[in-house]
Amino acid sequence: MASRARPGTMRPSRRRSPALGKERPTVQGSKSQTAAFLLSYFLGWLGIDRFYLGQPLLGLLKLITIGGLGIWYVIDVILIGAGAARDGQGQMLAIQASPAGVSEKSQAVAFILSYFLGVLGLDRFYLGQIGLGILKLITIGGLGIWALIDMFVIGCGAMRDKDGRSLAMG
Repeated sequence: MASRARPGTMRPSRRRSPALGKERPTVQGSKSQTAAFLLSYFLGWLGIDRFYLGQPLLGLLKLITIGGLGIWYVIDVILIGAGAARDGQGQMLAIQASPAGVSEKSQAVAFILSYFLGVLGLDRFYLGQIGLGILKLITIGGLGIWALIDMFVIGCGAMRDKDGRSLAMG
């Protein structure tokens, strides 16, 4: 008989397989992507994000090396923001799902566009929000403020596409 998980420790979700165009079940852990991203961005150089994710040895190593002299810190911010990070048990980080469903647009692509080219509005163009993309381009990402806010919203897993659907993880 298979063992059962404690209530609240795993939440089944659906993930669209881009290659097949079908949905496949995935398991989300109890660790929040929002909390992990914020800890990684603000305290990641101290390894706090790795401690939160249930990886204390990596957290300690990151603390001792001051975020791998900044390189490990940047890599973790991108991995967590793109939705590619896993917790200590190998489970996906939990996000607040949209009742409208899951988009075919990838959170990883949206985050990378936002991180590197957010001031040009390419993340908004990718999500199908053409008007906001043009406005963001004209204002140079709201002088960087809008670009930074969008990076946080996407990194926390809260950004939606033009139809209000959650971005696909991974």
